[in-house]
Amino acid sequence: MEEKNFSATRASKGFTLMEVLASITILSIVAIGMFSFFTNAMKYTTYNQGKTVAINIARGVLAYMERLDFAALKQYVDNEIQRSDKPFVHLDASYCDDLPLFGDNEQACKKILGPTINNVAYDETRIHVFLVPYNDSKTWDKLRESPPEEFPASLKKRISEESIKNPDPKLQNYLLKIYVIVRWGDRVDDSEWLEGVIANETIR
Repeated sequence: MEEKNFSATRASKGFTLMEVLASITILSIVAIGMFSFFTNAMKYTTYNQGKTVAINIARGVLAYMERLDFAALKQYVDNEIQRSDKPFVHLDASYCDDLPLFGDNEQACKKILGPTINNVAYDETRIHVFLVPYNDSKTWDKLRESPPEEFPASLKKRISEESIKNPDPKLQNYLLKIYVIVRWGDRVDDSEWLEGVIANETIR
């Protein structure tokens, strides 16, 4: 009987420790990259959402202030500037129950100047209204020299570059300059701002 020789089959090789470690390292690098991508995407989305909300709030505040009685508002601004010797009047939600400017509807005032949106309370620390006499060069120079601390850098730059184009003093009786600032982040510069002019009802 013929004898057959059977050779043992060679066992297939497994992964070495170095190969396993290299694979883990590569997967970790890919995972970290993906995590950073999603983190940055979430930050960017939050950033844009904050800016959009702030701009919409500022527009609402500006529209609300434009509907107030101009004569009462102008008288209040003139008296406060004379009393405080500041080139502006600062208003926020804390004034809603103190000033007759806002009428009898205190709740409406607080909803405009202190709303809560997306579980974020935009109170008097976040929403600021500044009223400045129109076409008053002396007041304007003071404002440029010492702007309020609530002004973001972009607004300070805008004011420093702006000049009075029409020096007619009669316009002071019919117009008020207004700046609405809404801070959506933790820093002063995390703010959106709008500027406008409040006009006397007789020339609207």
